[in-house]
Amino acid sequence: MQFEDQKIYEYIDAHQQEYIDRLGRLIAQKSLAGVHEGIEEMGALVVRELEQQGLKVTECPTPGNTCYIGDVKGESDKVLGFYDHYDVQPVEPLELWKSDPWKLDIRDGNLYGRGVSDNKGGIAASLAAIDAYQKVYGKLPCSVKMMLEGEEEIGSGNLPYFTEKYKDQLFCDGIIFEGGTRGSDGGPCVITLGNKGCLYIELKVKTASMDAHSSLAAIVENPAWRLVKALSSFKDDQDRVLIEGFYDGIQPLTEEDIEILKQDGFDIEGTKKYLGLDHYLNHMDGIELLEHYHYVPTANIAGFSSGWEGVGVKTVLPGEATAKMDFRLVPGQDPDHILELVKAHLHKHGFDDVQVTKLLGEPAYRSDSKSTFAAILKETAKQVTGQEPTMDYQAAGTCPLAYFCAEKNIPAAMAGTGTPNSNVHAPNEFYKVEDFVADIKFRATLMHKLGGNQ
Repeated sequence: MQFEDQKIYEYIDAHQQEYIDRLGRLIAQKSLAGVHEGIEEMGALVVRELEQQGLKVTECPTPGNTCYIGDVKGESDKVLGFYDHYDVQPVEPLELWKSDPWKLDIRDGNLYGRGVSDNKGGIAASLAAIDAYQKVYGKLPCSVKMMLEGEEEIGSGNLPYFTEKYKDQLFCDGIIFEGGTRGSDGGPCVITLGNKGCLYIELKVKTASMDAHSSLAAIVENPAWRLVKALSSFKDDQDRVLIEGFYDGIQPLTEEDIEILKQDGFDIEGTKKYLGLDHYLNHMDGIELLEHYHYVPTANIAGFSSGWEGVGVKTVLPGEATAKMDFRLVPGQDPDHILELVKAHLHKHGFDDVQVTKLLGEPAYRSDSKSTFAAILKETAKQVTGQEPTMDYQAAGTCPLAYFCAEKNIPAAMAGTGTPNSNVHAPNEFYKVEDFVADIKFRATLMHKLGGNQ
């Protein structure tokens, strides 16, 4: 089958409002996994939308929220997979939104709504690409498998159960994971072939059964100070992690790992301005900054809570203190092993009173940069955008690539034309209309090329 790209691209352009309307239906349905609001309703909507597009849907119950597999057959024996999630982050603080977060709003060339970028836009773009290809050519060039979960925003705790129980139904010749973007201001596509892993823990110190009058601080230990001291033992002044064995087993960087950073799409100056920073950690810049961002593990304090945090004065001695930490891990580091190292470190330094609870753990993963799938992705990105894509061998964030890919070494990537710095997880989350339409074209082109066509 010859791929007349302008023909299908023109069809997508002509029907973009239809595809935006579908995205609007997804946005309108709340799906907050953290408080389990609208999850079953969102699952039912996902099933309707997939079946309407001709996909055969398998509902996959887990101990938590249901996962879904949608299959549609194509002409070749190749299978293209799409991983996305139908749950979203909370919308608070609501007063900072300029429009209803549960109603898709279009203004200034942008689509606004909770989940529009992360990640209901991906679901809508895949369905639109399937629709456009079927309408123009009658049948898909390859089979497509959509794999959807409903707990990504709370750590994908039941994804290992799903990928193990249904592993015989999950094989693909390549998988696109949520999160593919272009560079800033319409720059080239960024193809990301791997990701850091993550260990997320809670640490708690309890010294009394309740908060007390702060006059007792003269004779009663303060749990906040105790926890601060424990946290301070984890890192030195140069931000190096001091947990014994933390860096053991990390795969050494190759010359290719460092060389690829020279074409990295991360906007150093733009991100600094976006975040309102005067400088980066340790005044890093250039290749050194990019090397740390992509390849160096972290130990981050994500939150700290103790005592009185409201407006005004309340002189109390806290009864307990709690901190949450996330460790971004690289290949060679196992989340459960790092957890044991954290506990051993606290014991060694006399902090046995600090309770440690694991909240989630996901391994790092890196796909083969020289795979056929990676080459097809590069060709697709160049055809759709007219620009050579940039490559990231390892994203600084975490997604569950390893659960789908590691056992069978399935090639995978985060790739597409999404909007960078799109207020993901924040008020006024947005997706540029032109980028949403380009992402549909990207997915349609990728299907064609994976099916063996040029």
